[in-house]
Formats: sequence, structure tokens, C-alpha cells
Amino acid sequence: MSAQITQVESVRDAEQLSAFLNSVWSDGSEVAPFDLIVAAIHVGAYAVIAKQGEQIAGGSFGFVGRFNEQVILHSHVTAATVAGVGFIIKQHQKLWAAQQGISAITWTFDPLVRRNCVFNFEKLGATAVEYLPNFYGAMTDSINAGDESDRLFAYWPTDLGAKLENPSGKKIEIALPADIETLRKQDLAGALEWRRQIREILQPAFSIGATIHSMTEDRTAIVLNTPEA
Repeated sequence: MSAQITQVESVRDAEQLSAFLNSVWSDGSEVAPFDLIVAAIHVGAYAVIAKQGEQIAGGSFGFVGRFNEQVILHSHVTAATVAGVGFIIKQHQKLWAAQQGISAITWTFDPLVRRNCVFNFEKLGATAVEYLPNFYGAMTDSINAGDESDRLFAYWPTDLGAKLENPSGKKIEIALPADIETLRKQDLAGALEWRRQIREILQPAFSIGATIHSMTEDRTAIVLNTPEA
């Protein structure tokens, strides 16, 4: 069954979206308070709910901002609990942004989560253009508890013809843990060591203009594109 995407237009809609997002990131702070969503959509923000029948299967909240002198839609949080719904939401985001004359969509994601890298680089064709160490500070939700919130900043043009050029320098394959979320629960020290090692590679590389837009064929590593020396 395909998901039905509806815009958040009322307080009730905002309450439903907020509650859904909180259920995904359980045990942590409130992800997107309903009153913030209400205020934001009043001045042109993006907020949607995806339903299959009467059941909420996904949702997203973002706001319009600027990045590198471009107007962008920053997708602050997107979640789906049914396979395929996340992709449908991202396609809706792209159409919505294009209709608003917005040139690109941005968002953050954890570079240690393999499935996120597969989705963002392979399925969507986004490019990571910034590395943000401990961007959200300490997080307490059931997914991220105990870890530091290092994030990649993804850039996804609404016009695919405007995709960023890739640096022509050296390519470096960076292996990722098989399942960082399980590792956090079973061996937090080991998860933090993965975080430290990858930060030591990515942070200096991105500071001089590196990007990531792909993974290795077996999807066990991301491919870092460094600028030409």
C-alpha cells in the first residue's frame, strides 16, 4: 500500500506529527514540539504526515533557511516506520521545495549508520558537504544514548542537473561498523572508539573541502573525496 502524504495544517495535525516523532526517538527530549510546528508552518515551514490507511507511517518537519548564499529547505527531522515511506517523503520534499523556488534540501545524519549512508548517497544521490562534530550535544533517546552526536550535513539539489561537482583528488574508503546502534547497547566504549577514529579522518578532510557522495560496492564503507592537492 502506498503512503498518503498530507500537509500539517492544524494544531491536531501538529500534535499527531510531534507524537509520532517522539515515539520514534523515545526516552529522549521532545523532538519537535507541536507548538513549534504550528508556529513554523504559519510562516512557511514544511511539515507532513504520511499515512497508510488511518495509521501514521512517517512524518517530516523542516524550515526554510540559507546555505552558501542559497535558499534551502532544511529537513530537521524525518522518520518512517514502514519500509519505503521515507523515500516517498523525500520525493515529496523535493517537489514541495521546487514549487517554492528552493534550490536544495539539506539535513544531518549519523555517518556511522550504514543504512543512512545507503539511503542518502545511493537512493537519493545527496552529497555530504560538512562534518559537524557533536552537533546536537549529548543525546538521551533510545537510539543515540551514550554516544556523541557527530553528523554529516547532506546537500540535495532540487534540480539534479545542479548536483555538486566532486573533487578530483584522492578517494579514501572509510569502513563503517556493521551495526552501530546495537554496538552502543552492547559495547558503548567500542562504539565511542569508532566515533573517535572516524572523526579523526573526516573532520580535517571536510575542513579543506572534502565531500562524500557514494559508498563502496559492498556498502561496508563510505568513499571520501578529497580536494586535489
